[in-house]
Amino acid sequence: MAILPRSWAVIIANVLTPLAVLVFSSGFFPYKPLIPGLAKFEDGGNYTATPKAFDKVIFMVVDALRSNSKSQTRCCPSNLCSYSLIRSGAALPFTAYASSPTVTMPRLKAITTGSKPSFLDVILNIAESDTSSTLAYQDTWLAQLKANGGQLVMYGDDTWLKLFPGMFERADGTTSFFVSDFIEVDNNVTRHVSTELSRDDWSAFIMHYLGLDHIGHKAGPQSPYMTTKQQEMDSIVANIYTSMEQQQHLQSTLFVLCGDHGMNDAGNHGGSSVGETSPALLFISPKFQALDILRQSPTDSHSDFQYYRTVEQTDITPTLAGLLGLPIPLNSLGVFIPELLDLWETRSQRIDVLLSNSRQILRKMKETFPSHSFDINSMNIACDTGPLAGIDLALCAWFRVNILLRNSGGADKNDLHSELESALFEFLKHAQKVISSAASDYDLRNLLLGLAITSFVVLLPLPTIYTLLCRSWCAGAFFALCLLSYGGMMFASSYVEEEQQFWNWMFTAWVFCLHVRSSILPRCSMPSQERNTRFYRLYELCCSNFVVPSTVFHDALTLFLVTQSRATNIPIFLILRAHASILATMNLSALELAITSLIAQYMTFFAFGGSNSIATVDLSNAYNGIGTYNVVL
Repeated sequence: MAILPRSWAVIIANVLTPLAVLVFSSGFFPYKPLIPGLAKFEDGGNYTATPKAFDKVIFMVVDALRSNSKSQTRCCPSNLCSYSLIRSGAALPFTAYASSPTVTMPRLKAITTGSKPSFLDVILNIAESDTSSTLAYQDTWLAQLKANGGQLVMYGDDTWLKLFPGMFERADGTTSFFVSDFIEVDNNVTRHVSTELSRDDWSAFIMHYLGLDHIGHKAGPQSPYMTTKQQEMDSIVANIYTSMEQQQHLQSTLFVLCGDHGMNDAGNHGGSSVGETSPALLFISPKFQALDILRQSPTDSHSDFQYYRTVEQTDITPTLAGLLGLPIPLNSLGVFIPELLDLWETRSQRIDVLLSNSRQILRKMKETFPSHSFDINSMNIACDTGPLAGIDLALCAWFRVNILLRNSGGADKNDLHSELESALFEFLKHAQKVISSAASDYDLRNLLLGLAITSFVVLLPLPTIYTLLCRSWCAGAFFALCLLSYGGMMFASSYVEEEQQFWNWMFTAWVFCLHVRSSILPRCSMPSQERNTRFYRLYELCCSNFVVPSTVFHDALTLFLVTQSRATNIPIFLILRAHASILATMNLSALELAITSLIAQYMTFFAFGGSNSIATVDLSNAYNGIGTYNVVL
């Protein structure tokens, strides 16, 4: 009768485990309200159509282009075209802060919609065939261009084609997961550049180069291939800028060069380290020389990658919309970049640009905080009550804007331009911060409920586990110690970051315990003649491991995995083989074998370069020899 409850405990635990994951995930991936449709100038978000500064845009994304790639002498020779454009004032450089997750799909969503992506997009970034990742029904600056009669062309990373199905008149996509390819993946883009520059039927020409990112994954940012690739990208920039100067139909064209994210010192990305969140951003046009904004380039090295002023990556969206004379996408959290305001000659036009941005982001605030009052009179009362924070601080800034607008009604706007512009930027920054924080708010109720279900699942099979552990006091005691130590370690972030140290010591201690149990203790309790016989039998067992037919497949699989691994990891296979040979002589029980496998799996995960950061997920060899894949399988 005792077997039935144990069986039911296991069944219930297996049923509740996915339920716990779903409940926890619903709290960890918060709901973000999205405003449907496309923005229009007569909508509440955009009242006035300001004259556009540019007719076309060339948008060039270099995957994993870190900010120091376009600003630091050590990365590239100082005679690059990008450097000379910055020094001459034809290019305005920035560091575009890219919040985590720093992988391609979420960053492209941030660049095109102006919204803040979630970690759920990391999964969708790998699941290339997943249709839920599309932006076909969201407001973007691409959709605005299309709605206003523009034509778009795209060459490069096929993530754009999945995000924007049916958006492009001409396109040629390349997959981003064949990371061993440094050359052809970029040549497939470059071969279209000259042809498209000679045509005048497009409003947006988008390129997405993958080669630099592939070099980072395979060889790191200090690879000798990196400098060559950066020079190749710079030659393309020079070619495009020359065409903008010489060809009549490109005279009013804005050229944007940016990275979707950066990379860490290992060449990976996905986390929140400074190198990963600091991609480069350049606005390039001969028109900028009239603004007389000169920068030094290249600059000295900076450990925090802040070579030029930092802007939010989401700021690209309202900036492009304003420069191209488009309504700002409805769900944008971005703020127009101040350095580009001087492209408009009159102060009233600059104010109109900021007002359009402010009213759009105010509408987004109303959707994000539907229960909050946005009445001007209530704002006045709230602003007089004392210290403010969060949404109240943003609303008081908006109240100040309205007061300044009223006071300027009978006077020349130029008299209050400076104060009004400052007030608008103050409101935009506060509103951006408030909405961004709300986008990352977690549902604590669902998080706690998910943890409670998980705790119940852990408690259900405890009687069965206790019975098994009692059969071997040594294995049971060690496993309990391991669980308690590991659980306590999770409460300190520094221990989480250095988790590999824990598993290295645990594996060493466990192997030592097995050695004492299988070798030292038996020798102490047997006569010398029997001890010598036992030593000879151990030698026989060690040798027989190489001739038992059942081990042939395992050896062949090991050799195959060696060929699919990074060269730096190959010596680890030799060490693991030595460990396996030693463990094979110990005649382990099923429980001891299970504990050994569990600890060894964690230890080898970190030994092969893994960590708790998503930036270390290595997909470089995941797709070798296959043409398609299924993310579920």
